[in-house]
Amino acid sequence: MLARHRNYLLKDTKQLHANVQVIPTGTIEIEIIEKHQRHAAEFEHLRFERSGSLTKLVGKHTSNGKPIHWQLPLANDDAKELEHLIEEATEELEILMRDL
Repeated sequence: MLARHRNYLLKDTKQLHANVQVIPTGTIEIEIIEKHQRHAAEFEHLRFERSGSLTKLVGKHTSNGKPIHWQLPLANDDAKELEHLIEEATEELEILMRDL
């Protein structure tokens, strides 16, 4: 059970890059390199919103008791790949939990 790392060029931005880490325990961590911004969320607090050639990954986490909402504009192919990585990580965790 290993974390998967990907680097994506964000769509509709000024060439911003995101390092994405999909952690099989049910979490995603994102760093927008140029802005030194970090986001995280559990898989159940993620959704993909498709619109034309763009898909937004929308997430939510809590900080100091307040919900923090964020979104990541991705190319459709990148979003499909990321969605597949999340599905694989979810399956891995389910298999591990069954085996315990």
